[in-house]
Parts: sequence; C-alpha cells; structure tokens
Amino acid sequence: MENQPVPATDVEVDFKALLGALRQRLPYLIVFVVLVAIGTYTLLAQLAPVYKSETTLLIQSGETSLTAPTQSANDAASAIDQQAITSQVQLIRSRDLALAVVRKLDLIHKPEFDPKANPSLITKLLQKVGLSKPDSTAVSEDRVLDAYYQKLTVYAVDNSRVIGIDFESTDPKLAADVANAVAAEYLTLQQAAKHDTTADAAQWLSDQIVDLRGKVQAAEAKVETYRSMHDLFDTSSGGTGTATTTLPQQQLSDLNAELTRTRAARADAEAKASQIRQALQSNNVPNVSDVLNSQLIQNLIGQEVALRAQIAQLNATLLPAHPKMRELNAQLVGLDDQIAGEARKILDSLEGEAKLAAAREDEIQNGLVGLKQTAATAGDDGVELRALEREAAADRDLLESYLGRYREALAREQGNDLPADARIISRASVANDPDFPKKTPMTLAATFAALILAIAFLLLRELASGRPMRGVTFAEALPQVPDAKPVDGHSRWADDHSVRRMMPKEPTLVPEMIDRVEESLKQITHQVVETGAKRILVTLAEGSDSDGRPLGAVALARALARTDARVVLVDFRGDGADAASMGEGPDLPGFADLFDGDASFAQVIFRDRKSRVHFIPAGRKPLGRDLLDDERLETVLSALTLTYDYVLLDASDEMIGVVGPACGAAMVVSEFGASDPRTVNAFDRIGDVSDAEIMLLVVDPPSPHSGERADMASGEAA
Repeated sequence: MENQPVPATDVEVDFKALLGALRQRLPYLIVFVVLVAIGTYTLLAQLAPVYKSETTLLIQSGETSLTAPTQSANDAASAIDQQAITSQVQLIRSRDLALAVVRKLDLIHKPEFDPKANPSLITKLLQKVGLSKPDSTAVSEDRVLDAYYQKLTVYAVDNSRVIGIDFESTDPKLAADVANAVAAEYLTLQQAAKHDTTADAAQWLSDQIVDLRGKVQAAEAKVETYRSMHDLFDTSSGGTGTATTTLPQQQLSDLNAELTRTRAARADAEAKASQIRQALQSNNVPNVSDVLNSQLIQNLIGQEVALRAQIAQLNATLLPAHPKMRELNAQLVGLDDQIAGEARKILDSLEGEAKLAAAREDEIQNGLVGLKQTAATAGDDGVELRALEREAAADRDLLESYLGRYREALAREQGNDLPADARIISRASVANDPDFPKKTPMTLAATFAALILAIAFLLLRELASGRPMRGVTFAEALPQVPDAKPVDGHSRWADDHSVRRMMPKEPTLVPEMIDRVEESLKQITHQVVETGAKRILVTLAEGSDSDGRPLGAVALARALARTDARVVLVDFRGDGADAASMGEGPDLPGFADLFDGDASFAQVIFRDRKSRVHFIPAGRKPLGRDLLDDERLETVLSALTLTYDYVLLDASDEMIGVVGPACGAAMVVSEFGASDPRTVNAFDRIGDVSDAEIMLLVVDPPSPHSGERADMASGEAA
C-alpha cells in the first residue's frame, strides 16, 4: 500500500559545501591570521608603555566624640550621602588642587606634560636674540593642566563612600607620586577650609558675645528694679530665677497650709473623742492611743487583770457570797470606775482640743478673706515681673551658648589640628607592569577578530556565488523495498525484534533496517537511563499510523526491561494494539476501569508474554478528556511512579497535553526522517507542554534518494 506524497519544496544551504570551501582556503586563512598577529604585536611593541597607579580615599567624618564640636558629630555623619561623595570627586578634580600638585612635583619642566618644557637649541638661540619669546608661566601651566587632566581619573565606587584616584604616566614612579600627591593635597585643602571656617565662626561669635553681655546686664538690672519697686521677692534657691511670688501670695500659701493642719487636728480630736464616748457608753475600755498610752490607766488595767486572776482562782473554792469574794468583786468594780473616770478626763481634753482647733480654723478663715483680696491686686505685678525675667533668661541662655561655642572654636583654631573628612585607605605604589599596551591579550583579541572577519568574508563570498544552495523535497511517497519478504496481516516486524505493528488484512513488506532500529532503541534506552526520568511519553509523528502504527512504546518498554528495571506501559491510545502485541488479547479491563473505580490495580495490570514488562490496557470504556482532566489522574500515575522504575505512557496527539507536562523524557516514533515537517510538528507538540528531553526513533526512511541521511537518522536519538 503506497503512502500519498505530501510535496513541499524549499531551498537550504549546503553546509558541507561551505565547509569544503573554507577547507580549501585554510592555508590563506592561516597566513592572514599569522600576519595580523605579527603586525599587531610589532605595532604594540613600538608604543611607549603607560603605567597606572591608584590611591583610594574613604570619605568619613574625621571628628571623634572628644574632638567634635557640640551637636555636630551626628550632623557630620548623616551629611555624607551620594551627593556629598560626588561633590568630593569634583573637589579632587578642581583647578586649585591641580595647580598645587603641578607646582609641588614641578610637572611644568617634564616633557611628558609639556613638550615645550625643553626647547631645542635653535629655539633657545632665537629667544636669546629676541626673535622668539618664551611662553609665560600661565601658558605653560595651562598646557600642563590639559595633560594632567587627560591622565587623571577620579571616580566614586558604587554603593560605598570610597573614591579612587588613578593617574597614568610613562614613568611608573611619577604615576604613583602624582596619585599620592593628589590625595595629600585634597586632605590639606579640607583641613585649610575647616580652619578658615572655624576662624570666621570664632570672630563672629566674639562680636555677638560683646553685644549680648550688655543686653543681659540691662535685662537683669531691669528685673531687680521692678522687683524692689513692687515688693516682690525671689523664692528660687539660686538667686534670680523663675519661681517669683509676692508677699501676699506667700502669706496666703502659708495660711492655707495652716488651715489644712488645723482642720486635720480638729478632725482627729473629734474622731478620738467620739470613739472614747462610744466605748464608755458600752462599759468598755476605749481602744484609743491617748487612753491606752496613759500611765495611770495602764496601772489600773494591770491591777484589774491581777484582781480578776485572783477571783478566778478563789472561785474554785469559795462561793460568790463569801466575804472574800464580795471584797474582791467590790475592788473590781472600783477599778472599773477609776478607769472610766480617767477615760472621761481624756475625753474632756480631746473635746477641748477640738473646740480650740475649730476656733483657730475660724480665725484663719477670716484672715484668708482679706489676703485673697490683697493677693488679687498683686498678681498683675507678678505677671509683668515674670515677663521681664523670661526676657533676661533668654538673653542669658543665648549668651552662655555663644560662650561655649566660642571657647570650642577658639580651642580648635589655636590647636591647628583640624581633622579632614576623609582618610587614605590605600596609597599608590610603583607599578611593575604597564597598564597599556597589554601586548599578549590585545594581540590575541585582534587575531581572533581578524579570523572571524576573514571567515565571515569567505562565507558571504561563497553564498553570493550561489554554489552552496540546493533544493530539498520533504515527505516523498514510501517506495517498495526490493527483496523484502511478505508477512501476514497482524505484524509488520517479527516478534524476535521486539517491535510489533497492527496492520490491515493486506500483506505488506518487511524493510531490511531492523538492525538499525534496534541500535537506535539501545541508544534511546541508554539515554533514558542517564536522564533519570521516571515517566516517558511515547507518541507518533503525524501520518505514522495511517495504515497501522509502529509499536515503539512496546519496543522501548522491553528494551528498558532488559536493563533489570521494573517497567509498566500504560496505553492511552485505546486501539488495543499494545495489549494484542503483548499477548493478553482484546476486551481487557484497563486504565479507564481503574480510574472509574470498577477495577483495582491488581485487575488491570498484566504481564508481557515476552519480557518482564507490566502493562495496563486502555480499558473497556473510552478515555474522555473531561475524565482525565480530573486531579485523580496525577494520583494514579504517582502511585505507579512509586512502584515502578519507569512508567511509559503510549499517548495519542490529544493526550499529550494531559499526560505530557509531568514526563521527564519523551520519544517520537516517525517514518519520515528527522527533518520532515511531520516529525518536527511532533517535537513541537511535546515541547509546547513539557520540558522533557525528546528522543527520535526513525523506523522507516522516506525515500531511497536520501538513503545515506535516512541511515543516519535511523540511529539518531535527539
């Protein structure tokens, strides 16, 4: 039975022809590259070497807790931000600093910075006779500064407070000296700026202090004059202060305190008297401290206790009517009357104290009425006095603040040791190797670039000639293979080669490429083992099952089983071909029955008749897409993955999107070759849903015209 051709023509580049053209011109390429390398190295060797040295600065506050001015340590630390770092970079590149470095190192007389520093003999003679004028110092400095800035590089290190200073020179020692001199002059410039600022601040503070002293004296004199005129006095402990009050106010405060004490005394006396009175009415000894602390009452109570003890002792032998008992009881009654009498005396005393306190309270109340009227009139004078005191205190505080800051500024100015807001963390050293030119790296880079350009030129020239372009035809009709043996209508390949194919009734031919297919299966099996994938997806290229499909899944499962691995094949196609090939026959319970709950794992797992492979048929029910979208599908497949070393999923095109995402490897079975669009489409269908490594098994070359390429593809694992 012939396959219908699907012609598709295109034009492709013959890479073999391109490589052949390059191979022919290889001697010329080698000669060209060698000449470029020699020329580049020679040219670089003629250049004067340039050396680079680097000094790094750390921008930070140079003040410590002992040397920093008051309230400035935290401000200095917080003021160093990215804008401050950029400003310091510009300061290092300033003209004043550059001129200081130029003059310090005498760069004007170095030919590297000023070629006219050493004029020729003719120029000197012309200058002597007046025909030529020597350049002024300013003009020479301008030329030197231009060369200086070309060789100087100042940069801020990202995400840090570090500034790098690079300087280039043909003299390695001069490069290091200039870099270090720039850093030293920068620190000196900062110290000088701080010194000038401190001196200006000290002078300004001195002028302000002179004015403030006069203001403070005048304000304090005004306060004292006003206080004496209005009979006001200061109640603060330190002389003139803020706790100022008038005499009536002080008297009013004292009377209020006295009234409080009098009321407390009266209330205490009345409470004690009431308690004693209630105790006497109930014939009990008052439990009041004034009564209990009385020495006489304490003695009477002691006698009463002794008398009661004696009565209790005689009560055991004498009757109550006994004369002795009557005498003792009479004495006891007399003691109680004496205690009550003494308590009444104390009660009378307390009542007298209460009346006296009440009288004192009335007297104080009368005095408060008059003082309140007097204090009300004196309050206005106190308000005015407090306003004057606040003004004097404000001037005095400002004067004290200026005096403290002036002393600090004066000490810092006279000390002449103001720290700069930076420090050198790495000084420049004399470089041993030149920074430019790097002969070997630059020669290699130039040689490699020349080689790439030469190859590109040759390839473009060859492509422009049209020689490496050729036409290609895909998907030709499958030819009849000569000298092939006819077989029955149930299998296309013999069982001993582990590949079976369900076929229609008509006989067909067996190709003589089984050995190559077996070799491909070995390679694919080895690659699957190396990838470590547990689930393998097997599918067909479009059109490979037009007249019965090749059973690549069965062949791969048996090949994996020969590695002593536990393998299970799950049929998601539903055509019964896998089950028939493995020897169990049609109408078997399978995955659909297991998924639907009509069968268990033991009922749907069968053993291959030719290997140790287990397989699960599709089942007696159709596998609907809506059924397999259920999350239980992953649960069932995970259970199989935990049980077996490899789980092969023989899936149709519509099932690739369902089971493909969880697969670690995939195999495409194709009859059309590796470059055929149908094979490429099968690769794309898998790649759209999965990151699995995809391998190709070519079971039949498309035409005898591509015999060599088909033989290569049949052994290819992609």
